[in-house]
Amino acid sequence: MEFYRELNSFSIYKNGSDHLTSDYTYKYALPFEKIESPEKITLFLQMNWMHTLTISVLYYAIVRGIELFLKDRSAFDLKTPLLLWNGALAVFSILGFVRFSEDFVLSLFNHGVYRSICYSCHPNDVAAFWSLLFAISKVVELGDTLFIVLRKKPLIFLHYYHHAAVLIYTVHSGAEHTAPGRAFISMNYLAHSFMYTYYAVAAAGVRLPRWVSMTVTTIQTTQMLAGVAISIVVYRIKSVYDWPCQQSYPNLYLAFLIYFTFALLFIQFFYNAYFARKKSSAKKSKKIE
Repeated sequence: MEFYRELNSFSIYKNGSDHLTSDYTYKYALPFEKIESPEKITLFLQMNWMHTLTISVLYYAIVRGIELFLKDRSAFDLKTPLLLWNGALAVFSILGFVRFSEDFVLSLFNHGVYRSICYSCHPNDVAAFWSLLFAISKVVELGDTLFIVLRKKPLIFLHYYHHAAVLIYTVHSGAEHTAPGRAFISMNYLAHSFMYTYYAVAAAGVRLPRWVSMTVTTIQTTQMLAGVAISIVVYRIKSVYDWPCQQSYPNLYLAFLIYFTFALLFIQFFYNAYFARKKSSAKKSKKIE
């Protein structure tokens, strides 16, 4: 119960202002790249973030319901919708990375690690706008699973666990303006730029060499390991050095748990997809000989 209370004890826009914010402003911003009322959005996320749990449960139930419904029915083709879906998410991810990461990368070069992972992006600037779109995209990306089950492709635990956990953590982080989110969002936009581009090309019917899919999985796995490393650094900053950092302990523990389990699952997936299968094929060929 104590952990749950801490998980919901947001101070931003409620009690005070120990909110550490970057002073970086973009030199070039499009007219729509701004948030008019960051306070309202923050309060909305603080009061409603827990509904991501409801969405995740419904998401799982709908997915399983569709699988049961299609058990004795033919799969949908969905080749063109899948191509458009992945293509749109690839373009979005690339634009998101280009626009959002400017804030994090320049902060890293100009101010070092501490300010880059302990100061959140400016709530009125371009990075905050793309941060909000990032959170919204985590709901949209649940649609990935629908394409899998409607086409009757194998659905692994890593897939739906990843989607649900990222949604919950992203919205909770947005509610407290979690500073390491500057690194997490940049990494996720980058990884998804490669991932959805790969999916779009594959959906178009292009057969890509094996090393391409291995590279995409490597990028995803590296992202998870980097998330674990950043969480450890933030923990040391807060507990050992006792420096202020815009991330609560409950959010930090969630980050570590999620990234650590993701890292293990992606490493397992990488091994099973590219090494275990290869050994299995080699054994079969020996039997044939």
